[in-house]
Amino acid sequence: MLLYLIVAMLQVQLMSSSVFSGSDSDRELMMSFVVHRHGERTPDSDEISLSDQKEKLLNLTRIEGLEGLTNIGKRRAYQIGKFIRQRYGSQGYGLLSDLYLQDEIALRSTDKERTKMTAQVAMSALYPPVVEQQWDESLGKVWQPVPYTAVPLSEDYLRYYSNCQRFKDLMKRAKVEAAQQEFQQFNDLATLLKTRTGVDFTENPIMYETLFDLFKSQVNLGLDIPEWAKPLLPKLGEAARLAYRLFFRYEEMKKIGGGVILNDFVQAATDISQGKPVKKRFRMYSAHDFNIGSLMEVTKVIRHEQSNPEYGSLFGLELYRSKTSGEFTVMPIYLPRAGESTLQMLHFTGCETNSHCELDKFKQNTQEYLLPEKEYYKICNIRTEL
Repeated sequence: MLLYLIVAMLQVQLMSSSVFSGSDSDRELMMSFVVHRHGERTPDSDEISLSDQKEKLLNLTRIEGLEGLTNIGKRRAYQIGKFIRQRYGSQGYGLLSDLYLQDEIALRSTDKERTKMTAQVAMSALYPPVVEQQWDESLGKVWQPVPYTAVPLSEDYLRYYSNCQRFKDLMKRAKVEAAQQEFQQFNDLATLLKTRTGVDFTENPIMYETLFDLFKSQVNLGLDIPEWAKPLLPKLGEAARLAYRLFFRYEEMKKIGGGVILNDFVQAATDISQGKPVKKRFRMYSAHDFNIGSLMEVTKVIRHEQSNPEYGSLFGLELYRSKTSGEFTVMPIYLPRAGESTLQMLHFTGCETNSHCELDKFKQNTQEYLLPEKEYYKICNIRTEL
């Protein structure tokens, strides 16, 4: 029994150090914006179109449907919520109360089932009901409903890659350039893949990532990948990473993708630094890998590991105030995979010597990417009542 208690205490200490690594007792956390990718999902229609096991996949996805959150994905979502509670709750930085208080948190999701379900499950881990909010003797003791915002996909800046015509035009140009440049090294792979899938990958390099995601989804569903594909995985993974980078090929693409969240963060951080009242100082976006990538790009985060964001990954911008000097700083954090990885304190370009970057310097370094939401609609030619 004693040994069990010692092991349990060590596990708590390890978890605490992974969540709070890099913290400074002089710095008070004032606000945090976090963007996370949803949990593991079933394949989408584009991915299944590449498979030679279509019937098996459709049978395996009959409950969740295409793009649906799997049970593994639900557990991943729960780990996202646990991380948030440990870091920002009463036992962490205290940014969030044990009670659900609507003035403390803003939760937004894209209008996709997998992101909305991820948000809901994460909130169940973040806010297990305390006595004051227990609403009945059974379910009410373990689950607290937390509202979220989701707008139509056609009007959502988080879905910039599917609803912004200007971004689509830039992507067309990016694909042509990339096919003639960095993807030339994959021509032999493309030839082999065409014989297996019937698709010409040289015309659309994004399909490398689509196929790679298909294989990841298959494994999560307990279905092995085809034997012919196994020796190709290292090369396919490299091509998939390059395909992901196409979404950030031009500066304008970065601004369209991440500028709105950056603008909201800078505006709120500026108000806080000037002593103005700001509610909802924890803002969470249940979204996709492209949203994590675009926010990393516009904040000029330095990442030595260039792998694509995995299911359950999380990127955050944290605003701190020094208790002694009153200085405000911004720190970027990254969790590669909730429940399995250690929190990383990253650096911004221009602030390489410290994870904390002085707020004014951060604003100066990123001002070219600021994009007010109304300006997004104008650039993307989206008519909206929002």
